[in-house]
Amino acid sequence: MKITEVRTYSIRGRHWPRFPWAVVEVTTSDGTMGIGEALLYRSSSVLESIEILGKKILGEDPFNVEKIWEGMYREGANLPAVSGIEIALWDIIGKKLGAPIYNLLGGKCRDKIRVYVDGFFRGATYVEEEYIKKALEAVKQGYGALKMDVDEPIPSARQLDRGISPRDLEYTVKMVKAVREAVGREVELAIDCHGAFDVNTAVKIGRRLEEYDLLWIEDPIPLGNPVAMAKVSQAIQTPICTGELLNTRFEFRELLERQAADIIMPDVARTGGILEMKKIAAVADMYYVPLAPHNMVGPIATIATAHICACISNFLVMEFQLGDIPWRDRLLDTPVPIKDGYIELPTKPGLGVSLNMSEVEKHLA
Repeated sequence: MKITEVRTYSIRGRHWPRFPWAVVEVTTSDGTMGIGEALLYRSSSVLESIEILGKKILGEDPFNVEKIWEGMYREGANLPAVSGIEIALWDIIGKKLGAPIYNLLGGKCRDKIRVYVDGFFRGATYVEEEYIKKALEAVKQGYGALKMDVDEPIPSARQLDRGISPRDLEYTVKMVKAVREAVGREVELAIDCHGAFDVNTAVKIGRRLEEYDLLWIEDPIPLGNPVAMAKVSQAIQTPICTGELLNTRFEFRELLERQAADIIMPDVARTGGILEMKKIAAVADMYYVPLAPHNMVGPIATIATAHICACISNFLVMEFQLGDIPWRDRLLDTPVPIKDGYIELPTKPGLGVSLNMSEVEKHLA
């Protein structure tokens, strides 16, 4: 069995027109087909990379994931492109062996995957009443963990100096307080800063929010200096979560060595794929750091992430997009199996899902 074709479908997903969802399809000589997903994040070069890498791996045995991955990585390939292809290879392997991917990577540590919802606030303006309403709606749907953005709605987050005005700081505290009091202490609440602030500002925000018992503060400063991130982490009590922009275990190494993150959030569609995520989890476990995987694109990446979360010991919670495009689940032959705040693990071989091409073709970019 050899790889005979690699195709990419660009889909007008939630982030369109900033960037499409990139679905990868790998076909073998016996007709077996695997699917994956790559995170473009405003970079059309990922699509070109998939095309180039697809030609390079023609004739390869899809079972040789490690060899194929190293060949792509050592050439300096675009890591999201590598990720999309690698996920599709595991889908093929699972189908050929008649087993879900998690059973090929050590088996299940859990039967269902707990999620937190990002985007619960979509459609609301940044005022207490509307955020409270949206938060309570999410809790009513069975979600026990929420994440809200605190940078994008305030003018200070667009300042070049990475500071925050006293007015914006007070408003931020007021909004977090309102949501926390509305959902109560039994619901976990995280915030995302998208790397908007400098060290002093991040510490100031973190200390003001400590009384609200946050699950984490995500990317309080730009992710480029682990020493600076460690300074923030050591100055506040709330855990720091970061890592969505890092690729491979090599880029996570210094972050973990400097104890700059209390929780890490690699993205399977960006950081190198399924096996690389498993390796990152193993490295993080050496430092007793849990994973809360980042998951911002389409349903294929969501399913792939769930397979990883099933087979690692240091899993905390997985990101899930609420308020997504209404036809998301129609892209697959079966909807993402989520119930009461948990993704139920697929039991079919490989990823356990297939593309619904009639729906995919309706939304091609």
